[in-house]
Amino acid sequence: MSLMDKSNNRLLIHRNMDSVSLKHNIEIILTPTFYTFIREELDIRFAYQAKQIAQSLFDDYLDPSREYQYHVSKSDGAWYFYAYDIEEIEAFIESKGIEKHRVSKIYFAQELSEELTQPLQVDTQMALQTIEGIITMIPLSLMESDVEFKTLKLEDLKLKNGVSMGASHTSLVSLKETILLSSLFLILGGTFIMEGYRIQSSTAEDESELMRLLDDNPTYGSSMIRESILEKYQPIDKLERQKRQSIKDISKLLSAKSELKALHIEKSKISADISTSNNNIIKQIQKSAKETNLKTSISGNSVKVERSL
Repeated sequence: MSLMDKSNNRLLIHRNMDSVSLKHNIEIILTPTFYTFIREELDIRFAYQAKQIAQSLFDDYLDPSREYQYHVSKSDGAWYFYAYDIEEIEAFIESKGIEKHRVSKIYFAQELSEELTQPLQVDTQMALQTIEGIITMIPLSLMESDVEFKTLKLEDLKLKNGVSMGASHTSLVSLKETILLSSLFLILGGTFIMEGYRIQSSTAEDESELMRLLDDNPTYGSSMIRESILEKYQPIDKLERQKRQSIKDISKLLSAKSELKALHIEKSKISADISTSNNNIIKQIQKSAKETNLKTSISGNSVKVERSL
């Protein structure tokens, strides 16, 4: 079965779809079997910062022998993280008769969460439905025999958080994003650190809200946060607070000209390796790190920041 709207050239991609023959460009919507999804409420302002920590959030969920790409978006105050294997997707669609150069945009079925409170049958075995805010593939065998399926009109969908096929093969930050971010930081300049202090002053309230949301969705937290959830009916201890605050402080050191290479969370220490483009960025990171009591060490164009817990 293929759910395709010819007027808008959109196609829902699922494992048991029929082969198609195309002579025009299309947009594809991936079902959850082609991506892994995590929803997090984090004290991060910019998408490039969220994207740089995305890989660490998926450590316990992905096959370490495969290479993944990451996409982030923000909705209702939460960050949405997607991990997907673009080579797997390309190979699949080409096996169904879709040349990869004809795919102009890739979207994720999670964007349909508000549309699919009622199930959508995608083939003879599976359906899509929103379960606790998450788009999920559900075997038809688990549904009532008299269930009423939704008819999806792709031409009515307003999708906005897609990624181009070509961009999936590029670095963490695209050229367009880099230009926009560079302009943004030129404007923000000296206000960046002041804004950081403002955000830090409100973290106590954010921490409480974060824990409430993660308690509601325990399967979508990172390994560090899941450990905290095991104690959700007990007071949050000092060590867990230090870990979360340290990650937030490290994320504020990132910019369009620096990149998070590694994040290490140990029992008594948290550290991160950040690569930079020049000495000015290194000095900026050192200054900001000092203001949040993070220790730094320099090696070439890389900065290691750490904090004892």
